Amino acid sequence: MRELLGTPGAAPRSRRAGDEIEQGLLEVQALIEDTVLRHRSFVSRSAVVTEVPPDEAELSAETARLIGRARHGLRLVLASDVPRARAVYRALEELLAGRGAEVTVQLLCVPETLDREFVGRLLDAGCRLEARTCRLPWMETVMVDHQVVLACTGLVVGKRQAAVIRDFSVIRTMHNLFADVWRRARPGEDRLDFGSLARAEFARRILDRLNAGVTDEAAARDLSVSVRTYRRYVAEIMELLGANSRFQAGARAAELGLLTAARLPQQARRVG
Repeated sequence: MRELLGTPGAAPRSRRAGDEIEQGLLEVQALIEDTVLRHRSFVSRSAVVTEVPPDEAELSAETARLIGRARHGLRLVLASDVPRARAVYRALEELLAGRGAEVTVQLLCVPETLDREFVGRLLDAGCRLEARTCRLPWMETVMVDHQVVLACTGLVVGKRQAAVIRDFSVIRTMHNLFADVWRRARPGEDRLDFGSLARAEFARRILDRLNAGVTDEAAARDLSVSVRTYRRYVAEIMELLGANSRFQAGARAAELGLLTAARLPQQARRVG
């Protein structure tokens, strides 16, 4: 599968667009990390940048608090893991239950963190919510009313770094970068519909094993299903991808950013 991605010649248009999107989000990631580094020595004297303890409880509490403050607009980048995604969705649902007609929400996800059932339910309730998906580096940002940003990076390599940023020049730059990536991302309804968040995560795990060349027997054992059930899931995923072979399925999944490796920052890909 990886050999196909390395074929010489001009990259497909969709691939080039995906690379540009990923580069845009990598710029956001670098901006976040640089901002935290520059302000770290001044945290005790300034509220411009406040680091957040990286443990799950503290981060979830701060995420819920900031999402709950939104009055007009909320922009979310959700390219972390599924447990983090669920924490964000819980806070978002609580906000929109009370102010769904007042707050405009833009949700930028990787395919496996987009919960279509959640989005559909809120749209049916009249909420002003739009979701798009694309390849993204591992990160999470909550951008509230052009006034404050909660940014978290380093999730995949275990070096989580989170901070609340109130530096208006940084916030303005982050919004500009978000708008650029958002414009080139594809609406959620144009992407593969795996159904629920849990089913999307399970499909990603299967695709990762296909991409790694894991045998059906070993993959089924890893996923705690029978070989027959695993092969049925593989067939269903291939049908969704419009692939005639597992090779084509892997190439298509990589192109769509559905594989874990496709979402890792460049430095993470070199680890190991």
